[in-house]
Amino acid sequence: MTTIEGPPLRILTVCSHNRTRSVMIEAMLTSMLRERLGEDSVDIRSSGFGPVGLPPIDEAVEAMRRRGLDVSSHRSSATTRELVERADLILAAERQHVVKIAALSPDAFRQAMTLPEFLDAAASSASDEVDGVRSWMRSLTRQRTASAYLREPVPEVADPTGSATRAFEAAVVTIEQQCREVAALLVGQVYRSG
Repeated sequence: MTTIEGPPLRILTVCSHNRTRSVMIEAMLTSMLRERLGEDSVDIRSSGFGPVGLPPIDEAVEAMRRRGLDVSSHRSSATTRELVERADLILAAERQHVVKIAALSPDAFRQAMTLPEFLDAAASSASDEVDGVRSWMRSLTRQRTASAYLREPVPEVADPTGSATRAFEAAVVTIEQQCREVAALLVGQVYRSG
């Protein structure tokens, strides 16, 4: 097993209320990355922009339980400047979340992407031109400008909250697949630079 050089890779997942999407992404990425990189290699947290101290919605708890993950003790937390500035990578659900993150800390704009945006950027990156997973992640947004970001389409993670059971599970399957792809890309970068 290869581990990450230096401190753990710090990933922050963000959605509107930190009760559904970001909670599930945090749980799945934590499981996938710790299994492949080791317990101490990653520090994954989640936050949102809604009230703090609330539990995940029941459907999210149940969806994660079916995958062997327990998120029942999670309580929503606020996205703060400190949280976004300490993150190596911020995976948000929606473009508006990235905009709010940039308002908290303009420097964090370079670390923040929606989950599917990260996958799109990684698919078109030249990973052999950078040294290390952190450098590679920063390189993904090197050409991105704030004005273009507000004008151009940005892929987002659909919010399944309030959906019928079948639609909710379909959304979770999509998120799970995207998390698998993110984990594979990150692990691949760690192995390349290790």
